[in-house]
Amino acid sequence: MNLVKLCQLNSLAHRTTWLRSDLSNFNETDAFEADLTSGLAAFDSKNFSMAYQLLAPLAMSGNAESLWRLGMMQMNGLGMVGNQPLGFENFVKAAKQGHDLAHHMIGVAYMTGEGVEKDIGKAIEWFEKAADYGLKGAMYALSMLYEDGKEIEKDLEKKQYWHDRATSL
Repeated sequence: MNLVKLCQLNSLAHRTTWLRSDLSNFNETDAFEADLTSGLAAFDSKNFSMAYQLLAPLAMSGNAESLWRLGMMQMNGLGMVGNQPLGFENFVKAAKQGHDLAHHMIGVAYMTGEGVEKDIGKAIEWFEKAADYGLKGAMYALSMLYEDGKEIEKDLEKKQYWHDRATSL
């Protein structure tokens, strides 16, 4: 065997040993984080079919961020045929884990009747929960509902409270 072949074999053996040791340090958490990061990047770049492929298994395992993003895709038909009731269910699952935007989207769903029967009282409850997370959008929605007075009794004090709270953030 010539010297070049011997060096190539030693190099290959070293790389194989390094790869095995590197893979032994790679665990399920790393794979989960890699899929989540890739899924979020796909979602943010509007590659919804790829986002779904990466996020759906994580959502099935209960990951709140994945559940919320799948809910957004399902509610809006992004990269798939829309399924608003399923999207709503995913928002609820994410909200049970404290996902702030899921609380807001449940409020939107109840306010608009998308994926669930319209119920302004429940919309207000969920917007208030979202406001507890500091979400300005939920506060402005509450302010608008109280100012408008079409679906709930007009209440300018509550309108001002939610408006002031949102603008103070």
